[in-house]
Order: sequence, then C-alpha cells, then structure tokens
Amino acid sequence: MRLSLLFPALALLATASSSAQTFVFKGERWEINDPFTLDNSIPPKPVVDPKKGTVNAIKGSIERTSVSGGIEATLTRKLSEVTEVIWPAPSRLREAQANVSRGEPAKALDNVEAVLKFFEPIKNVPGSWWVKASIVKLDALDRLQNDAATATFLDAFEKEDAAKLPEVATQIQLARLMQRARKGDHEAVIKESAELLAKVETAELQARLHIVKGNSLLAAKKYEAAMTTYLRVPVFFGSETELIPKALLGAARSFRGMDSPALRDQKLESVSNRYLYDIIVSYPVSKEAEEAKAMLPKEERAKAEADQKKVAAGGPLPEGVIMAKPKLAAEEKVEANK
Repeated sequence: MRLSLLFPALALLATASSSAQTFVFKGERWEINDPFTLDNSIPPKPVVDPKKGTVNAIKGSIERTSVSGGIEATLTRKLSEVTEVIWPAPSRLREAQANVSRGEPAKALDNVEAVLKFFEPIKNVPGSWWVKASIVKLDALDRLQNDAATATFLDAFEKEDAAKLPEVATQIQLARLMQRARKGDHEAVIKESAELLAKVETAELQARLHIVKGNSLLAAKKYEAAMTTYLRVPVFFGSETELIPKALLGAARSFRGMDSPALRDQKLESVSNRYLYDIIVSYPVSKEAEEAKAMLPKEERAKAEADQKKVAAGGPLPEGVIMAKPKLAAEEKVEANK
C-alpha cells in the first residue's frame, strides 16, 4: 500500500479538487456518483447521474447504466475488484474537520461517520478516505474527552491493516498519550512525546506532538518549557493551520504561568494577551478563539473583536498579528487525494 494514497495529508481537507470521483479496476475506470452531493428536496437526496456508477454497500457492488445500440443495460462490478480510488476530499469530511476546529465534536462525529460508512468496504484500497476519516474521528473524540469511546475506537483501529503504517501508528500513539495526559500521567507523556518527536518526520505529526508535549509541560507547571514547545508550532509548522490556535492558546497560558513579581518588568501578561488577541483576529471561528475571549480583559477583547470584523470585511491586517504560513505551491499541486 502506498502511504501517500492511503493516508492523505490533513491540509488537503482545506483544498477542494475538481477531479471526478473515480473507481479504478484492472483495465477500466468508472466515475462514481458522490453520495455526499445532495439535491434541494426535503429531505435532501443524493444527486444521481445514471451514467455514473452507484455504490451499493450492502450488496458490495457498483452498478452503472450503459446504452448500446439503443438498448439499456445495467453493468455491475464488485467493490472487491476496485484497485484504486481517485476521489477529492469528501465534503462531509471537510465539514467534519471544520466542526472539530470550531469545537463542535458531536457534529463532527455525525459527518465523519457517513464517510467511514461509505468507504468501509474499500478501506484498504489506495486512495480511500477511510483512514483520514478515522483520524478526524479521533480528533472529535478527543474534543469530547470521551476516553471510554476513544479507547473502544482505538482498540478496533489498532487491529486494522492501516494501523501498521508508521504515520497511522503514530497517530494512535498520540491518541493514547492524550488519554494518559487527561489521567494526569504528565511526566511519562512528556518523555514519550520527546521520544516520538525524534522519530517522526511529517509536519502534521511534529506539530501535534509538540502540542501534546506542551499541554503536559503546562499541566506540570513547567511554564517556560511549555511556552517554548508551543511556539515551535507556528514558527516551524505554520502550514498546519488547524493546529496553530491550539499552540497560540497554550503559549498564552504558559506566559501567564510564568508571570511573577520577579519577572514583572517583562510584562508577561501583556505578552499573553497579545497571543490571545492574535487567535481572535486570525482564527475567529475556532474553539480557541472563544477561550481566548474569556481570558482577555473586557476592553482588549472588544478591540480584538472589532479588529477581526475589520479584517473579515477586507480591511488590512493589524500590525504584528501572527498568521499561519500559506501552503507552498508544490504542496498544493496534488491530484485528487493523492
């Protein structure tokens, strides 16, 4: 299995593709009806083009209407015959990721379950979105802090073929670490996070590990180390936009923890407030923005909200605001979900 096909980068969820949904068989390709594209009926129904294949997950087959010599015939292929999937990021998967960022884990689970159900019969086929959807589900469960549900899902996920892939295995380890952190096992989480950081290479996993490590350092009241750990995310992994507000909020909390009479001249509370301001202006629909508003003094919160509205209306970015780095062009030139 090719990792680049089976485990698409998280950033692709933010970039829609114009490629048609396609199932590849040996010597043949079928365009497939997208079950996530709905019409305007009440309740809405999937838009179906009879010339495209329609997946019947219950029968484990795909059916397509063909006309030859004026005669209409129904062609059938088995899902087990699919050798590759070429499919843009499903709309409900993109929405699930947005739900997680906005702090709407219940909505995220509703959206992601639809994706998991559709791709379940072809979960190990290159290009399938089943693994990516599973990772988003883990994120949603983490937001809910439902350790019982997370443990049950992880136990099942670890038995899948995909769990043998290095990056997927690391995502599972991350989820286990977050569970342990919630139980207060912070010293072990700090140690194991540091060990994993030496082994992983992708920007997404590096960024996630820094946040997990930073959270436990903060809980252990190692404020300066936590601050340094969090700030590595926007500095070195700024393209991982969905993780930046978490890192900035962690840094803001770390600066507040560092504040003391001995460091009064450094005005660390003001530094903290600046990061909270940046979250509100740069990531206004995130869960972290709501937490930042609750932490900021009333006047500074009002200014941040006013500046955010100006930016949303097309105004200039306030001086000094930390914004995530855009993806490099080479990273965006990706065919479908490869």
